[in-house]
This record gives sequence, structure tokens and C-alpha cells, in this order.
Amino acid sequence: MADNKKWDFLTKFKWFQKLKKIKHIEIIAVIVLAVLVMLIWFVDWGGNNQNASVNSSSSYSVTEYAQELENRLEEALGTIDGAGKIKVMITLDGSKEVILATSTDEKHSSTTTTSSGGTVNDTETITSNSEPIIITENGVSTPIVLMEIMPPVKGVVVIAEGAGNVRVKLDLLKAVQALLSVSSSQVEIFKGNN
Repeated sequence: MADNKKWDFLTKFKWFQKLKKIKHIEIIAVIVLAVLVMLIWFVDWGGNNQNASVNSSSSYSVTEYAQELENRLEEALGTIDGAGKIKVMITLDGSKEVILATSTDEKHSSTTTTSSGGTVNDTETITSNSEPIIITENGVSTPIVLMEIMPPVKGVVVIAEGAGNVRVKLDLLKAVQALLSVSSSQVEIFKGNN
């Protein structure tokens, strides 16, 4: 009975009567509700994380990168049949290259000169000036880093208990070459202590 009183109350409003006449009002209401939920879910209300994905401070150093490569390679090589305990050392060729977002300003100027003989010479000069884009947040200015390119692998030393077996040594060599895209001349494999 209480439910009927609620509906009776709402039926007094003209907008409610118009809504009741719309076919499939339940479906429309669900769609509107879903759109509102999606807007709330995907909109960044605080705005604090606007540049977090572009300018992250979680970059690797070259040493950390080499260590990560060594750990992953040790894990992979350790699963080779007969390899035994593995130790890997990797050297890299150079340092990482950091590519920053830049703002470029180009100025064009052209000059036309006529010689005494009537020859016309057109000269166009383009001056370009590039500067990194800097973001200041909480009083700290940092450039926007687009990409970090790590140096290529220079050499790999693998020490494995099972490297005394020619088949195991060859399997280790093939695995290192495949995983790091290096030539056989960049890889040395030694038998380790038992």
C-alpha cells in the first residue's frame, strides 16, 4: 500500500507522466546510468596524475638494466638440461640515450639579389631552435622524457657447472645468442666449480 502512495505522489508531476509514456524507459534508464558510471570511472577528478605517465621517475640506470638482464638470463639458462648452477655477467657498450620532448621554433627568411649583369639570386635561410619541454610540479622542474634507449650488449660471460659437456655448452651458447641477439664471438662460456 505504501508503494502505491509513492507512485500516486509521482503521478502528479507532468514530467513523470511523460516518462511513463516512453517505450522501453527501463532500457534507456540503464543506458544513462551506465554512461554516468563510466564517466565517473574514467574521469580524473583530482588532476594530480595528469603527467605521471609521461614523466615518470622510475627509469633504469645502466647498471640496474645490466643486472636485470643478468638475472633473467641466469633464470632462463638454469632451466637447460644439464646446465647446473649458472652465473652470468653482461657488459654493455656505452651509456643510455635519453630522448626528450622538444619544442622547435623555425624561422624562414629569403633574400633576393640582382647582380650588375641582371642575374637574380634567391637565397632562403632556415634557422631552427630546439628546446626541451620542461614541466614544473611542486617547485621541481623536470624535462619530459619520451624514450630511454639502453646500450647494446657488448659481451656475455656464462659460468655453468655443466659447461664441461659439449652439448650443454652449445645449448647455452644458442640460448644466449637467441635471448640477447649477440654473435658467438661476444659470448664466453666456462665450466664452473661443482
